[in-house]
Amino acid sequence: MPVAASVGASVLDVADLRVRYLLLEAGTFRIVDRSNQVVDGGRYHVNEACTPATLDMIGDRGPGAGRSMLAVFALRGDELMVSYDLEGQARPESLEPSRDRPLLRITYARAALPAL
Repeated sequence: MPVAASVGASVLDVADLRVRYLLLEAGTFRIVDRSNQVVDGGRYHVNEACTPATLDMIGDRGPGAGRSMLAVFALRGDELMVSYDLEGQARPESLEPSRDRPLLRITYARAALPAL
């Protein structure tokens, strides 16, 4: 579940995000909204040999169907921080915000799996 979010240097209220959970399991992802409905999904691939580590999410259902999200991430304990370009043009080079690119950064806390 999201515990922190920002776009560029602007902090977002996580209660305003549509995502309640990002479920990553066995190479597939699901985005679950606040009404516990799966609203997006597909496959993902990570490369931890890169610095920062990369995450490619390829949508096959929902609004992200047919699109790829190229992200960078850091996993620290039970928190996963993901950063990606809102315009979807290129993978961010860093988890840190940039003035010239509208990067969305969301930190998720590990949670028990919801009953779907």
